[in-house]
This record gives sequence, C-alpha cells and structure tokens, in this order.
Amino acid sequence: MMLVRNCLIIFAITFLHSVAQASAIPEEQIKQIFPKATLIGETLAEYPVQPVYQLQELLGYVFQTNDLVELPGFSGDKINLLIGLDTLGNIKGIQILAHHEPIFLHGLGPEPLNAFIAQYIGKNVSNRIIVDKAANDTNPDDNTVHVDGVTKATVSVIVVNDTVLLSSLQVARNMLEGFTVAPLATPNDDFQPLTWQQLLDKNYVQKWTLTREQFEQQLHAALEDFPTDTFTTEQGDEFTIYYAYLNAPSIGINLLGEGEYQRLMDGLKPNEQAFAVMSEGFYHYLEDDFKPGTVANQISLEQGSLPLAMRDLNFYSFTEPSLAQQAPIADDLQLFVVNTQSGFNPSLPMQFSLNITVAKNHLVQQQASFQNEYKLPLSLFDIAEAVEVEAATPPWVRIWESRIAVISVLVISLIAVTFIFVYQHRLSANQKLFRVVRWGFMFFTLFFIGWYAQGQLSVVNIFPIIQSLFKGFEIQMYLMDPVLFILWIYVFISLFIVGRGIFCGWLCPFGALQEMLGWVAKKLRIRQKKVPYWLHSKLWWIKYAILIGLVFTSIYSLGTAEVLSEVEPFKTTITLQFYRYWPFVVYSLVLLGAGLFINKFYCRYVCPLGAGLAILGYFHMGEWLTRRKDCGSPCTLCHHKCDIKAITPKGEINYNECVQCLECIVYYNNDDLCPPLKKNKRKKMGKAIDVSQQAV
Repeated sequence: MMLVRNCLIIFAITFLHSVAQASAIPEEQIKQIFPKATLIGETLAEYPVQPVYQLQELLGYVFQTNDLVELPGFSGDKINLLIGLDTLGNIKGIQILAHHEPIFLHGLGPEPLNAFIAQYIGKNVSNRIIVDKAANDTNPDDNTVHVDGVTKATVSVIVVNDTVLLSSLQVARNMLEGFTVAPLATPNDDFQPLTWQQLLDKNYVQKWTLTREQFEQQLHAALEDFPTDTFTTEQGDEFTIYYAYLNAPSIGINLLGEGEYQRLMDGLKPNEQAFAVMSEGFYHYLEDDFKPGTVANQISLEQGSLPLAMRDLNFYSFTEPSLAQQAPIADDLQLFVVNTQSGFNPSLPMQFSLNITVAKNHLVQQQASFQNEYKLPLSLFDIAEAVEVEAATPPWVRIWESRIAVISVLVISLIAVTFIFVYQHRLSANQKLFRVVRWGFMFFTLFFIGWYAQGQLSVVNIFPIIQSLFKGFEIQMYLMDPVLFILWIYVFISLFIVGRGIFCGWLCPFGALQEMLGWVAKKLRIRQKKVPYWLHSKLWWIKYAILIGLVFTSIYSLGTAEVLSEVEPFKTTITLQFYRYWPFVVYSLVLLGAGLFINKFYCRYVCPLGAGLAILGYFHMGEWLTRRKDCGSPCTLCHHKCDIKAITPKGEINYNECVQCLECIVYYNNDDLCPPLKKNKRKKMGKAIDVSQQAV
C-alpha cells in the first residue's frame, strides 16, 4: 500500500508539471530577446512565427523550434528553443523552453548549455556554423563560423546546433528577403507577338471553365439554396477563370503591354513569380472581404503536393485594371505573386486550386474544392543545369566519423571479451594469467570505456525506448552516441546468450570501480559484513521496485523520471568524474563506501539498470558456468567465495544476480582450490606413492 501511495503522489506531481509546461510564452520572455518591442503579434496562421514590432516597424520574428524541426536529442525528446530572428537574418536571442538532456539536468547544470547557445547571438543564418574549437584557423573571408562545444555533451550540443540552424533557416527562407533559392528555370528574353486567341491556343493563358452542375455536385446542394448574393446565376450556367504566368515576356508583354510589363518587373523582388487571374460567370474567385495586398484565401497554386500561397501585388492600386489584348470582359482582374523560396519552378507542371466555403444559412457552411493543371512549354525558359546539391550530413554520421578511433578500440575490446567467455575454461585454468587479464580489463573498462569514452550505460537510456512506444521509433536518436549504441547492441545480444553478467561483470565502468574498491577492502583487511542469504535474497528485490517506479514515471513525465534516476551514481562518478554539486558527490561516496563492507553493495540491492538487464537476461540460451554434482553438497566453497552471493547454498547459480566474474570457474578448474579436485588429486597421489613403494 505504501508503494501504491507513493506512485500516486509521483503521478500527481508529474501531471501538474506537464500542465504547467503547456502555458503560452509570456511577452516578458520575448521582450528579453527584442528589448525595443512595443507590440508582439499573434502566431501567424500560415506559418508558426510571431512578428515583433517597434511601433510600425517590423523588428523580426520569434518562434519555437518544436514547431519547425523534428530532431530528437540524446534523451530521445526534442530540445525546444525560443529563437528571435531580425529582418536581416541575424539571431537576436535564444532561450531554452524545454529539454531533457541528462548531462545538463543535475549534471553539468544549465550554465554550460546557456554559454553554448549564447555563441549564436549575432550570427547570421546564412553563416555555416560548425561546432568545434573556435581557435581553428579559418579564412577571414569565409562564411564559416566556429563555436566551442561542451566537453562531455557532444551529442547534445550538435543537436542544439542543428535545431538552431535548421529552424532559423526555414524562417528566413519563408519570411525574409534575400534568403530565397533561385529557381532552376528562368524566363528567357525571347518575345513573340501573340493575340489573345493565340495565347489561349498555346495554353500561355489557361482558360478553366466550371459548370453549374460541377458546383452543385461538390456543394451537395442546388445553387438556388444559397443566399442570392452568393451565386449570380442570371449570368449563365458557367464560371470561367483565366490565369497566366507573367514573368515570361511572350506572355506578360502580350497581356499587359510593354509599359505595364516593365512596371511589373521593376516592382517584383528577386525570384518572385507573377500571375494574372481574372474570371467571369456566376461566381467571384475573390472573397467578399478580400483586401488588396493580402493572400487570397480561395485560390492557390500547388506543385509537388506543396500548396503555394498567392499574395496580391495590389498592382492596380492607382490605375484601372486593363489588358493590352482584346480579352473578353472579365471580373476581378488581379496580379498575384508566388515566391520561389518554397522551391516553386515555373517550368514544371503546377495545379491551380479553387477552394471555396459558402454559407448556406447562418448555421451551415458548404465547401467545394477544384483543381486545374497548368503547364508551360520549356521554350519560354532558360533551364540551368541541375547542380547536385550535397545533402547535409546527418548529425549522427558526423559524430561517428569524429570518434572512429574510439569506436575501433571499443569494438576490439568487445571481441576480446567475447573470446574470454568462449575460452573461459582454458584461461581460468591458469590462475595468474586469468588475474592479469581480469584486472587489466577492469582498468580498461573504468578508464577507457567509462571516463574517456563516456560509455556508461544507464537506466536513462531505456527511457527513449519507452517513449518510442508512444511517439514512434527514431533510429537516429539511438545512433547519436556511437559508444553507447555499440555497447547496447552487444549487451542486448549477449543478454539472450549468457544473461546480464557480461555487462555487469566486465563492461560496466561503475561495476569495475566497485570491484576495485572490494579488492582494496581485502588488502586493507576491512572486515566484510555478512548478509544472511535469506535476507540477501529479499534485499535484491529493492532494485526491481526502483526500476518499476522509474519506468512508470517516465511514461507520465520524462523530466521527473530523469530526476529520480539520480538514484544511479553513474553520472556523478563516471560521466562527471565527481565534479558536481556536493550532495550528489556525497551520495555516490556513501554507495561506494558501503561497497567496502558489502562487496558491490550497489549492484546487489540498488541498481535499476541491473534489474532491467536481469529481466531480459532471464531468457538466456544456456548456462555457461558449469557445476559438478559435488557443488552445494558437500562442497559449499563457491557459495562462500562468491562476493556477490549469486551462488546459492545448494551450489546453484542465480543468473539473474550473477555478474559472471568467472571466479567460480577459476576454483572449478584448479585442483589446488576446488575441494573435490583436491580430494581426487590426493587420491591419485596416494595411489602413485603406493605403486612406487610396491615397485621398490
């Protein structure tokens, strides 16, 4: 009942925490990025950014990175940042809204992360920013900028870097001038005089006619059922839209006349593409409340399944709309612009869309959607040679490339420990050689795998796997740390072959540290506390209870689970090497101190990671640690010599608790240590003496 009550308390706290996190960004927080702001706009409907103004002047935009990029961090969750970008593409400020990176949560603390992101302030999104030593020699005219990383947080800072750059560049390309991508096709200067009919025949001007029946079929109602001002059916049973691409001279000059065409070209910004749209018939493609200079809601272009907003140029604000050609009488003649920042290419097929919403009465609205294809001949364009753009290297690839030496040493060490297990009987037959190999590997595990390569597996690594059950599986998340990825793959496979012991006894840096302290305790002759086996077999369930509590907490609140996972001293002792806030250091030293009196105290009774591995390792294929019929009865030597008490008084090995240090195999194969072998050895020696005496 006590455990259930504590779980309910934890769930209540995490629920309230999640509710608190859902609140909107306060204006004061945004004004820290733009101190001169007098007005902060609402999030735009067409793009997830908030404009920031000083009186009537646009200062820039603020946005949350979670709305723009999907980059999981080391924890498996996204790092949500609030970024301010001015109108020139300079980063004005960055604030951390939410993250679950273990190294910065009660580890290094928030200061190194804040110092890291502060390096981006003032940088332009057009810069190529690389995380490495800023002291690297670079060409002063180069566009490359170097920022310092954070020691022990390589994965996290690379994800932060990519989150900042990818989201900021998206906003710049969508909202700012000067960041557009030039189209592959550009209109050529060729001009051919054409009449209105010739423009139609060549499909330079697209004529798209929709009938009354098509409208009624889409709206599921007769046009007479709508208010009289919605459809002017007295103008016939057809609605026709004319639209045309204007940047090409053979279309634009013929439609607008040379003077108006030049005025249009002078007014367009780089890479903007203009279209003329007009209609006639029983409907108007412009909504009743349409304002010149805004995006038309009822029409748009699509290309490659990407909708492209058409913004009105307000081209006829001071002149009467007219065409140079003798076109039929048309209504609502307007010029619209599409920006190529979205990847629009006028030489490729596109779809003109009409999406209408009409009120049948004050309660019911009906919707209809129509599409018409528009394709221009390639003769109107100069087609640039397609340039193979080098795709951005994924973060995990960059990390693997930078750590190839560490990866190579780790793989060799895993091959070595595999051979140790395969040939354990041959190796353990030579007691001195086994001791050298065993202790050499313990030092390698602590100093190289742990302190140098940062390869300490943790229960925190399990949380992303649990989260993936609800949010989907992302392999890149697990590839972000090659050392942990390789270790997890190896350990996972070994669990189903030999159980948990190959990690807990050979590859766990904290376990190696505990074993060294146990050796020191023996050398100092520190008297060991004997835990009765009946009590020992009860106490080991504590680590399973801790594991269950952490798993359920991580489902409801990842942040809370990461805080509670500080029950593991791994971050303090291995990741941060005791350079941490003093309560964490004291806690770790207490656990290590307990190991001086009860060998591997933490492994036995506290470790939730060991509990999780034991659960999976329960299904291992075979039992490699061989036993004799004398083991347990009458011989109980291995039971008493087993420092972790994984051998029962009956001589059986509990693989859920065994760390497979192979010490029992040393006794098993040594006729100077194993009582049954010693007895047989004495018998053989006695027989040999009798034979020699008889011979004399």
